Order: sequence, then structure tokens, then C-alpha cells
Amino acid sequence: MAIIFDGRAFAAQKKELLKSRIDSLYKKGVTPHLASIIVGDNPASLLYVGLKKKAAEQIGAKVDIFHLGNDTRKEELVGLIESLNNNKSVHGIMIQLPLPQGLSGDKETIIDKINTKKDVDGLRADSPFLHPTSKAVIEILNCAKTLLKRKLEIVCVVGSSGMVGTPLVKELKKEGYGVIECSSLTKNLKEKTQDADVVVSTTGKENIIGAEVVKNQAIVIDVGSPKADVDFDKVFAKAAFITPVPGGVGPVTITCLLENLIEATG
Repeated sequence: MAIIFDGRAFAAQKKELLKSRIDSLYKKGVTPHLASIIVGDNPASLLYVGLKKKAAEQIGAKVDIFHLGNDTRKEELVGLIESLNNNKSVHGIMIQLPLPQGLSGDKETIIDKINTKKDVDGLRADSPFLHPTSKAVIEILNCAKTLLKRKLEIVCVVGSSGMVGTPLVKELKKEGYGVIECSSLTKNLKEKTQDADVVVSTTGKENIIGAEVVKNQAIVIDVGSPKADVDFDKVFAKAAFITPVPGGVGPVTITCLLENLIEATG
């Protein structure tokens, strides 16, 4: 049976380290300050923004949430971003995705309005910060390698061209992993994943990863949100290491965002 990764416990340990870094900033008269923008009333987005605010305040950071309506125009959103760029007390700016339909076509243009130095979500192509979910997956992989005392070489990313998958594939390659790129529509998914030491799923398609897709003793990382990509009960019996949803990648992602915020603060 698999080792179940406890993302909440891992994140709690990471928070203690971040608290000590914030204490050092306090002594310089600086408090890390995140501006979080949410447009519309997507229930999952509202939940995530609330979780990020709670986690930030637990370690002593400040978070302001700017909640805009579904009918917000591009010009209004860009104007808010520019005002936050010019606010020296704000160290990080993030936009909760996805944007409503009326703005989704302008997503890249809107994101590129964020000051590079404040792009703590790592969404800009030239951001100095690693996308928090990618950062979380790499940290979890390192944890799996330590616990299993095993070398990992090939990672199959299902959902490789998506919002999460694209930066993750880039980072995995940078880390030296061989990457097999797949999507939720890949017809021969089982053939692809059988060559992988690790399967990471980021599709948002519930239970797309069943036991038949995972080889024996694989590492399985579920980035599904808000529901699991992985059929947990069936895959658990076959895998060597698995992350649950909730309580797996999510809490680690939030602490990675906060780590980026502290780095942006200096």
C-alpha cells in the first residue's frame, strides 16, 4: 500500500520556517503585503482566496482582497493592477484564475500588466518566481524520493498544456526529469503512463486516473481541483506514494505562494 502524503503537516512545517523569515522582516519595519484580486463569484475561487488569506495571516503577512463583479471591464481591472503596482507597501499581486468569460480572452494581456517583481504567482513568462503549484510538486517529488530512497527519472504529466501543466513541464525538464506530456484526451494514456516513475495529473477531470493507468509502485501526484483527478481508493492499493485531495498538493501550493511573497518583500 502507498505512503499517503500529508500536505497539511508538510505545509505546517514550512510555515514555521516562513514565520521566522517574517520576524526578521518585522525587525526592519516591513510586513509582507499581498494584494489578491478575484473577479466574479466562482465558489472554488472564493474558497481558494479565503484559504490563502488565512494561511498568510497565520504567519504574519498582510492580505487585501479586491473582489470585483462579473461585469468588471478590462480597463477597470487593469487600472486596479496599475494602482497596486505603484503602491510601494504592496509586495505581491495575484489574480485568481479562471477569469469570467468576458475577460478570459484577455487573460495574458491582463496578467502582463502585473509588475514582474510583484508577480508572486509566477504567471508572467518573465516572472522571477516559480509558479507555486509547480514549486509544490517539485517539493513533494523530493519528499517522495527521500522517503522511498528511490531515483525518479520519468514523469508523465496529464494535462501538460493547461494552466498548471505548462509551467510544471518546463520546471520538471529544468530539474532534469524526462517528461511524457499527455492530456485528458490522450487515447493511449495507459501506454504512456506505464513508462513513468511518476504520474502527475492536472486536468480537473474527476477520477481520470484509475488503477489501470498507473504502473505498480509508481508515485502519483494529484493536482486535481476542486475534485480529485485520481481514483484514490483504487490507485492507493497499487502506488508507492500518493497525494490525496484535499490535503495534498493544495496546502503546499499556498505555502509556496507565501514563500514567493516573502522573497518579493526582500
